[in-house]
Amino acid sequence: MEIFAGFAFGFVGSLHCIGMCGPIVLALPVGNHRWSTFVIGRFIYNLGRVVTYTLMGGVMGLLGAGILLPLFQKNLSIIAGILIILAVVLRRLTRLSIPVPLFISGTLQKLQVMIAALLRERSVAALFLLGLLNGMLPCGFVYVAMTAAVVSAHVLSGMLFMAGFGFGTIPAMVAFSISPRILSTDLRIKIAKILPAFTLLVGILLVLRGLNLGVPFVSPRLGAEPSSQMMQHHH
Repeated sequence: MEIFAGFAFGFVGSLHCIGMCGPIVLALPVGNHRWSTFVIGRFIYNLGRVVTYTLMGGVMGLLGAGILLPLFQKNLSIIAGILIILAVVLRRLTRLSIPVPLFISGTLQKLQVMIAALLRERSVAALFLLGLLNGMLPCGFVYVAMTAAVVSAHVLSGMLFMAGFGFGTIPAMVAFSISPRILSTDLRIKIAKILPAFTLLVGILLVLRGLNLGVPFVSPRLGAEPSSQMMQHHH
């Protein structure tokens, strides 16, 4: 189920990926001029992104299971949702810009240098490595997906969700690499306006999930409380 949920999430928001990573996609090395080689190369690049996202999902799932879940138990989903909602609202109201720590800034500069070097290569390995590195670049949409992976509170669940997320972004990314004109400037502006609302919806869904309302898919009942199970056992 996690991989399908991740795929749906990535597919719905994949236009944001085009807006953010479109320039890198258009700068990818072409190699020879065979159409099949060109398309396969774009899939290999995106496969690299999926691998990075999957590994990130495992780390986030481990974080949720080992640190956050023992602290917050079933409130973890609610807390994550509230934080996402607050982040969207505060950014819209205050235009808050979060400063980037120096060590992160230095790491990003190194990533950019490595990406620039790989863009000059024309090998399949270079395309795959570009995808791996691109998956590490800062992206608010990816961070929201990673929050959902944390809430899964399980390494495999987190990996499956982020793998599905990565695969969900591939159709739009490949389509854009083949025909970049499909995304006009006006459409990019509209996407930038829609993304906060989409992020807000994700936060609301996480809160609803944590409320354990018994609504299929939206807020499924995760199981009875241990105390109630013990009472039923004694009766």
